[in-house]
Amino acid sequence: MKKNDLTYEEAVKELEEILEDLEQDNISLNESLEKFKRGVELYNHCNEILNHVEGEIKILFKDEDGNLDEEDFNMEV
Repeated sequence: MKKNDLTYEEAVKELEEILEDLEQDNISLNESLEKFKRGVELYNHCNEILNHVEGEIKILFKDEDGNLDEEDFNMEV
């Protein structure tokens, strides 16, 4: 399955499976390298999804007049 077809949850699950495989002693160097490359792709895909979602999150608050207002969520400190 291509990484763009995966949801965040599916990508994380595959990453967890790759990690379990890489922790095994019975995997060849070539197979380890391929799994590592796939893991990097999945990691980047997850970050893209999170960055996109972060841009959609809004913080709701009441202004001085008691009216409901919103502002963009920013994780940077």
